[in-house]
Amino acid sequence: MLNKCKRLFLISFCVALPAMGAALDFGTFNGQVGGLSNQLSENVGNVPGNLYNVDANLDFRKQFSTVNFTDLEARFNIAALVNDESLSMFSLKEAYIGKRFTNKDYFRIGRQVLDWSPIDSTWGFGKLNNRVNFDFFNPDQEGLIGLLYERKSTNHMRYQVFGSVLYVPELNPALDVNDRRKTIKSRHPWADAPATTADVQGSQKSIEYTVEMPKSSEVVRRASFGGNIGWDSKHWVFDNFFMRKPENQISQKVGVQFNSITDRIEAQVKPQFYYHDVLGSSFRYRNADVELYVSGIMVKPNTFPDVNNDAVLQTEIKSKKYREDYLGGGISRINDLYGMGFSYVARLSNYDRDKETLSLDPRWNQAINIFLSRRLFQRLNLSTDLKYDMLTTDRLIMLRASFAATKEFMMNLGVNMIGTPNDGKSFWSPYTNNDALYAGLRYIF
Repeated sequence: MLNKCKRLFLISFCVALPAMGAALDFGTFNGQVGGLSNQLSENVGNVPGNLYNVDANLDFRKQFSTVNFTDLEARFNIAALVNDESLSMFSLKEAYIGKRFTNKDYFRIGRQVLDWSPIDSTWGFGKLNNRVNFDFFNPDQEGLIGLLYERKSTNHMRYQVFGSVLYVPELNPALDVNDRRKTIKSRHPWADAPATTADVQGSQKSIEYTVEMPKSSEVVRRASFGGNIGWDSKHWVFDNFFMRKPENQISQKVGVQFNSITDRIEAQVKPQFYYHDVLGSSFRYRNADVELYVSGIMVKPNTFPDVNNDAVLQTEIKSKKYREDYLGGGISRINDLYGMGFSYVARLSNYDRDKETLSLDPRWNQAINIFLSRRLFQRLNLSTDLKYDMLTTDRLIMLRASFAATKEFMMNLGVNMIGTPNDGKSFWSPYTNNDALYAGLRYIF
């Protein structure tokens, strides 16, 4: 009953808000609410949490124009999803208030996406901003909580400083921890739960998990600071940034021992909050509907934790850290009739999976991305998106068709496919069964 109420509240809330905004005239609402079913084929999508879902997205904006450059702006962007496992997920993408004191000085406070690294956002690395993570096919971004100050000079130089004393990690996808049964399970197709059994002297033993949950104050009281020095004009943008911050994903410290009395493996899991330095540069060119970028990013852990090899291997919880360097670029052209683009990314840092068995596999190594879209008959839109890793042979393919039945209602039909290497050694291997052949209906406002 509770889960039905959650779904009903989600739909009612998202449908009612735009009407309220129009009546009160206090801002501009945009958003959508809808759902999809992945049960068109019995052989596709048979993964818990991947059968059907209801989702919503709401974006509120308000501009307050005044004199003497004291302009104010506000934004609130929230997304939510409920899947067939009755798992409710929420993401506050952005929620901030900004104020322009002069034509050179700007101040913003709240949760905000820092548009500093196009390679980080394009490939979903999630090193600078957080990710929404409802669906790894479309990771999307959610911002960091803090204060941003921007100063522009007459020679097109731009200086930005960001600081925060609060930390909110990525909350999705989540795992279900049952303290009574001492288990860790998943109701999310993109959450890779740890192993339930392990081999002990040739015999399979069950694993019992005890998770030491930290206090809220221990999580949120973590500082971040960084800055960006750039130059921008009508068509050109350069950015050079540095950020020291907690990692967006919480790591786990694992202790393992075998209990001969219960004949079970006891695993003690303690969340760990590690810092890292994120540095990057980018060059962007924009002209009408054409955009080109070249971008690089370096992620350097501040701490390289000691790990118990046997413990981590038995439970499949990986916590070793390593440096990551990426360089890439892309070009795209998008307008009302069609869109096309090409991107490439290369991992420059070393990574040997046979030696780095305790580290999380890189999401992408040497990968290309090609996308095409075409609008037909004003109401029909067809698109395809392909990502292929030339090193690991991972590939993600998305084919979509959208038909605007009316101005507000959109019908969707699509295919999502994942291909992974035969040896099962890549970031995407645990999710190789998350294919989808879906149909959906969406209300847009």
